[in-house]
Amino acid sequence: MIKKVIQLGGLLLILVPALLFWSAYRADTRPAQGEDVKTGQAASEDSSAGQTEEKKRKIKYWVAPMDPNYIRQEPGKSPMGMDLVPVYEEEGEKSSEGVISIDPVTVQNIGIRTANVTKGQLNKKIRAVGRITYDEKLVEHIHTKISGWVEELLVDTSGEEVTKGQVLLTFYSPELVATQEEYLQAIRYRKTASKSEFAEIKKGAESLVEAAKKRLLYMDISPGQIEKLEQSGEVRKEMKLYATRSGTVIEKTVLKGMKIDQMKELYMIADLSKVWVIASVYEYELPFIRKGQEAEMTLSYDPGTVYKGKVTFIYPYLSKKTRTVEVRMEFDNPGLKLKPDMYSDVVIKSSIGGTEKLVPSEAVLRTGSRNVVITSLDKGKFLPKEVTVGAEGEGFVQVLSGLEEGELIVTSGQFLIDSESNLREAVNKMLEAGKKTDSRQTGTQTNRQQATAKGQQTEAGERVSLSEEQKGMMAELISHYLQVHEALVSESGSEVAAKSHPIHALLDRLRESDGQGDMKETIESIDASLEGLHSGDLQTARTSFKTLSRTMKVLVKGAAREEAIAAGMKIFNCPMEEEPWIQKGSDMKNPYLGQDMWICGIEEKF
Repeated sequence: MIKKVIQLGGLLLILVPALLFWSAYRADTRPAQGEDVKTGQAASEDSSAGQTEEKKRKIKYWVAPMDPNYIRQEPGKSPMGMDLVPVYEEEGEKSSEGVISIDPVTVQNIGIRTANVTKGQLNKKIRAVGRITYDEKLVEHIHTKISGWVEELLVDTSGEEVTKGQVLLTFYSPELVATQEEYLQAIRYRKTASKSEFAEIKKGAESLVEAAKKRLLYMDISPGQIEKLEQSGEVRKEMKLYATRSGTVIEKTVLKGMKIDQMKELYMIADLSKVWVIASVYEYELPFIRKGQEAEMTLSYDPGTVYKGKVTFIYPYLSKKTRTVEVRMEFDNPGLKLKPDMYSDVVIKSSIGGTEKLVPSEAVLRTGSRNVVITSLDKGKFLPKEVTVGAEGEGFVQVLSGLEEGELIVTSGQFLIDSESNLREAVNKMLEAGKKTDSRQTGTQTNRQQATAKGQQTEAGERVSLSEEQKGMMAELISHYLQVHEALVSESGSEVAAKSHPIHALLDRLRESDGQGDMKETIESIDASLEGLHSGDLQTARTSFKTLSRTMKVLVKGAAREEAIAAGMKIFNCPMEEEPWIQKGSDMKNPYLGQDMWICGIEEKF
């Protein structure tokens, strides 16, 4: 009895909390007074409305979630076994061609920054390494105009400072001594002739004196020395050579006792109060360089000191090795701190215009063939624009055309927007090409049916019967075609010409073997394409390759089908050019668009 009471009590302990919990749950879930209660049917209607709303959005194509290049027009599986994801047509996309719409949250996550197109002056600081040298206008080369021997050397070391009129050396010259004697004799004769009654004699004596004096002056004998000679009446054995300018002796080649003549350079004296600095600037910087511009220079051995100068000359030739032009600047040299042959850091300050349209340098996407700027529209929409750019400096680029002042442009994150734009353009062209291909295939099938009814041969209908010899020539033709394709992929016009030449001889052999004329049209079509392939011009060769590829496509689908399959050939179609090509293997290489667009193509079935 006691045992049963205990069991009944335990059961009550379990049931009572359960009943309390159920009552509380019913109270919480019971609708309040006046509140509408949705029935299961109403909930079902809401769900159907959501699905209808979803169906109103038109699916444009399907894409693999892990590979955006894998695109299909119908749902299915990706190469990795994942379900394809639908991509819907965006609202307003058709009316605004080229506009890219990005969710505002995504815009914030990828860190897009914008700026306005402005007008102003484009400034640039051109930095270069300069070499200090002498001012050629302040350099003197000291020579004598008569031969002789050095008696005394008064300035006998390089680097000495001299002043204009300072005696550099004394020398003995027999020629000078003789000229002095002639001058003194002419003076004495003039004194005697002055007593003559004949004016002609007086005039002749005077002319002799003047002639002798001129010879002394031509020998660089100063008027003061000539006057002393006339006053003393004594011939001086030693004559003095004077400095013609103040400066520093930078070169001395004379020694005491040395014989000197007119050809011998004795001293080179340079005034170092001003120096030249020669700097090399690249050719793309030349638009910023003009005479009279301000230049600054600093030296590694004198940090903190900035020397001011200006551009005085731009040399009119270019170094073909370094692709630079030399620019000459002139600087004052206080305290002679600037030593010739020193290297220095030079900054040339320049500017272009005053009302130029400018954008930040990072806003321009340079593809090599064109320059693109992404403009920002409202509500997360972006539009790429092709622009023509000019000079660049101080973080800004000059825009010559393509943008207007005040437009809002993207300066950060534009690479992601541009890639989205290019991907969308490629996808659209691939889808259009796919539709055209389907249309062509449908039309071809209809034509085949009609041609079969009439008993006529069509593009891919009845195959021409080939002999064993012709099958071998077809295999050779395919081999030469593949070589031309590889040359086009490598973008070498000369190689295309070389690889296509053997096809001429092959066509002659095909003509000889084609007794029935079954292959006449095919041979003529191939022959017509060879002129462009032989031209050596890459663009002309690509145009002719389209004609050759169309003919080869007919062959590999018809008469040469077995040879093409045996060679591992595959047919591809270029969505950008809407032209076919044939190659070996599945590693796609588009011959029409260059190395940057190798993988642009759609494979066709045999």
